[in-house]
Amino acid sequence: MRPSKFCDHIQAKTDDHSETALQGVCGPCHDQKSSREGNDAQRANPRPGRQRPPEQHPGLIG
Repeated sequence: MRPSKFCDHIQAKTDDHSETALQGVCGPCHDQKSSREGNDAQRANPRPGRQRPPEQHPGLIG
């Protein structure tokens, strides 16, 4: 077991900084947990696509 060097929120995306909402973790564990939470957030709210929608033919606009 490694000594904790980081203070981490037990629940992601909270502003609760009380002792019961925080935990001490080592660097590798903090990195792994933060990466997992970031990936989960990206999957839950993906960025919009970069492709433009198809445009009508200029002769059909009117």
